[in-house]
Amino acid sequence: TAAVRLPAIIGSHMVLQQHTNATLWGWAGAAETVTVSVSWSTNIWKATASNGGRWTTEIQTPQAGGPHTIRIKGGTEIVLEDVLVGEVWHASGQSNMEWFAGKSSCAELAKELAAAKDEVPVRELRTETVSALYPQSRGASEAGWKTSRAAGDFSALALAFAHELYK
Repeated sequence: TAAVRLPAIIGSHMVLQQHTNATLWGWAGAAETVTVSVSWSTNIWKATASNGGRWTTEIQTPQAGGPHTIRIKGGTEIVLEDVLVGEVWHASGQSNMEWFAGKSSCAELAKELAAAKDEVPVRELRTETVSALYPQSRGASEAGWKTSRAAGDFSALALAFAHELYK
């Protein structure tokens, strides 16, 4: 058996789209069975890794809420904690998406969210920019999923949009 591995987009603090079949995937030993269990359901989803080690499954997500836990088990077990279910939006574009909230006209909002007594359920994952001739299945993210406590490091535009959705 090999260690179960996940792409950068699947991790603790992530957000999954509510009321859908969310795809989870990763890598394990060839022909290894991988099970996925979630704190919001008694269902257990199973996948078998291909000869190349890739596995994929779809899990049913509930209405918005959390935090939840997801357990992914194969040769090793990965526990994803503090997972939210809600609205997922992909913010992309040119240089305007790179403006950090803490250094923009959203700086006060970022400070307010970071200092809030109760954590605001707004998250961001910033993936590394790469040039590639083919679709990339792993991706990379130095910081991983960030919570509202790090709102100053969010994209200013994405934070403003996420806050409007939250309100």
